[in-house]
Amino acid sequence: MESELNRPTWQLPPGVSRGTWDYVHNESIATQYDSFHAGHPLLEFDRKLVLQEAQRIQAAVGTDPVGLDLGCGTGRVMLPLVQSGWRVLGLDLSQGMLQEVGSKTQQVRARVGRIRGNLAQLNCLQDNSIDLAYCLYSSVGMVQGRGNRGAMLGHVARSLRQSDRSGAGGRFIVHVHNRGTWWQDPGGVRRGLSEWWRSLRDPSWEYGDRVYAYRGLPSMYLHIFSEAELRQDLRGAGFVVERWIRLNRTSSGALTNRWLFPYFRAGGFLAVARKMQ
Repeated sequence: MESELNRPTWQLPPGVSRGTWDYVHNESIATQYDSFHAGHPLLEFDRKLVLQEAQRIQAAVGTDPVGLDLGCGTGRVMLPLVQSGWRVLGLDLSQGMLQEVGSKTQQVRARVGRIRGNLAQLNCLQDNSIDLAYCLYSSVGMVQGRGNRGAMLGHVARSLRQSDRSGAGGRFIVHVHNRGTWWQDPGGVRRGLSEWWRSLRDPSWEYGDRVYAYRGLPSMYLHIFSEAELRQDLRGAGFVVERWIRLNRTSSGALTNRWLFPYFRAGGFLAVARKMQ
């Protein structure tokens, strides 16, 4: 494990930054994940959205629907989904996170799959096999490089079942943070312009990339999206957006007065999508 942690940067998997690699190998990140994020309003809001969509899909497809939890963490959404009758595959690059999932799902382990995998390398997914996939808490933003994020979304679309006239078929739910809020932060205008200028000069840096200190890690990586960027990426991967939720600044619910400067006001976005016919 120590040798894997110290793998040279050039040997890291596609789309995985040094900060992300350190994150998934930090034991305390996994063991303290639930307590650290307890009470975060987004984690309750997105879980309710997934379970509502799951209930609708389950009513249409019948028994044994299949879910795919991308960046499953400690299983906060997977467990209630399994308890409601789903079979769910949880995928995460962190072995510690998957161990936490295993400890929580022992009584329902026949309905739970766990796989250590990279979000940018989802070739393992079977075509037309998933009823509901979801990637929450801006996990897609941890994938470095727009090409790698596009590859991920393409594999997700390929894995979803095709929708039919009854509405049955695969759906994908994804969350990202909104970089438009940068402009409201102290020093945000200067930082926004600086990041934009860097993206023009440095081919390895995309506008929306952030590297910051997080829980003792010096270089955590996260890409933060604009609304237009996520819509384009979903469309390019073969998705049709059915529902688009602009979140308020605290991500505790939908943005009120959503037509009034949403680029600057929305804390993030949740999209529910199906793949194109």
